[in-house]
Amino acid sequence: MQPPMEEINDVFHFHDTVGDGKIAAAQLPAALRAMMLNPTEALLAEVMKTRKGGPRVSVDEFVPIYKKVADACGRAATIKEFQTLLSHFDREGNGQIMLVELRNMLQNGGEKLTNQEVEQLLFGMEIIEGKVNINQFLNNHLQMGESKEEK
Repeated sequence: MQPPMEEINDVFHFHDTVGDGKIAAAQLPAALRAMMLNPTEALLAEVMKTRKGGPRVSVDEFVPIYKKVADACGRAATIKEFQTLLSHFDREGNGQIMLVELRNMLQNGGEKLTNQEVEQLLFGMEIIEGKVNINQFLNNHLQMGESKEEK
């Protein structure tokens, strides 16, 4: 998977605080996420550990890292897939999930979120009788990452 060079250059320009056309190695996770990848912390740790370069990353070093992470991440899940997942917790079939179940899922499943991260996700959500509307939650947080062909 070859990223468009224009997109890479934009990411590098944004993250390049020195003006040398490179980014700090510590900025790799942010740069990869800016390229619409969603690597796990474990994958990022592996990439950082196997990297041989110095404290700054060139475009030439970034492209193979991008390819490795893109291959490992696979395609992003769609809103429909998340709706299907969360609908299994919709006991009444009304498009709502219990807040306590949503919190539990976010904090204990897969890539675990902290209390603060969960609070950020829930900020501004309408919670009625301890329930969150599944579609509102997903539309607030996943619309940007949804692929064009899934819309």
